[in-house]
Amino acid sequence: MTAPRGDGGAKKRVAFYGGSFDPPHMAHVLVATWALCRGGVDEVWLVPALGHAFGKELSPFFTRCRMVAAAVRHLGPRVVVEPIEGRLPAPSYTIDTVEALLREHELELTLVMGADAWAERDKWKRWSDLEALVEGRVLVVGRGEQVVDRGAHEVFTLPDLSSTEVRRRVAAGEPYWWMVPEPVAEIIEAEGLYRP
Repeated sequence: MTAPRGDGGAKKRVAFYGGSFDPPHMAHVLVATWALCRGGVDEVWLVPALGHAFGKELSPFFTRCRMVAAAVRHLGPRVVVEPIEGRLPAPSYTIDTVEALLREHELELTLVMGADAWAERDKWKRWSDLEALVEGRVLVVGRGEQVVDRGAHEVFTLPDLSSTEVRRRVAAGEPYWWMVPEPVAEIIEAEGLYRP
């Protein structure tokens, strides 16, 4: 499932949800569902990162794209995977990816980001330019008991799930099935991902 090209008409309203998705878990699916169901967007685009901005090693890019597509397939054609970072130099910072998307499509973007990233947005590459490109449309997602500044933007709080914990459980041989969608678990098992 990949993002369709614009048809030259009115701007498509898209929620841009980027991340490593290594692996995608239930909270990622909940965020995509919330962004779609809350209204104000035509589609939700999940944008896997090719490389990590801080150099963290990631599973192969297209494996993560397949896992994300499998995780959200049941949400229908309005939730798609946009693999644009596979065509951009790594690491591609969010501002670079957004600029590339806006060159390729007629879009009105809403940025979906975690509360941890929101708290450190001043460290992001060209944050003020990015915020201007999305015209201040930012949805902040908190996790667990995380305290989020609720003053400026809409906030959605999720269960305390993390890809780090999924990887740890897989590596330790501990149960993790309830943390990821079943199709993602099938890929992890079939390809032996995250094993020591």
